[in-house]
Amino acid sequence: MARPVPDDDAALRWDDVDDPSYLDPGAAEPELEAVGEADDAGAASAAATTDAAPDAAAGAPLPAPGLRLLTALFALVYVLWSVGWIIGVGLLPISGPTLLIEVLYQFSEFLAIIASALWFATTVSLTRDGRAPHRIGWLALGTLVLLPWPFVLGVVA
Repeated sequence: MARPVPDDDAALRWDDVDDPSYLDPGAAEPELEAVGEADDAGAASAAATTDAAPDAAAGAPLPAPGLRLLTALFALVYVLWSVGWIIGVGLLPISGPTLLIEVLYQFSEFLAIIASALWFATTVSLTRDGRAPHRIGWLALGTLVLLPWPFVLGVVA
């Protein structure tokens, strides 16, 4: 490898030409060539697999079909929980003595309605690379915590 011309700013850079991982920024990328004698179609398919390999390795593996089915089932449950909260909020017309209390109560109703969607989205995004029991456990816990109590108590009573 040819040494670059020494300059005064060399001490201010982190690159070192003696380092085996050093890549010269001015050098062009070397092109990969097929080894052996192959026809043009074989060389093209080898080049295609070489180009596709980094893309396949960069993508995350797809979850198992059972995990996708359970996640979809929990998504349906969470949609039903949101509908239950909407119905339950409509069953409890509470008016506060002051405007501030009434606004805060309506804001808490809004949070109760969107809480199941937020729980689902957070759980799925945080357990994307984790194990399946963790995702299922957190989704099951959310179904218990976010149960629409006004709707449940209104139906039972």
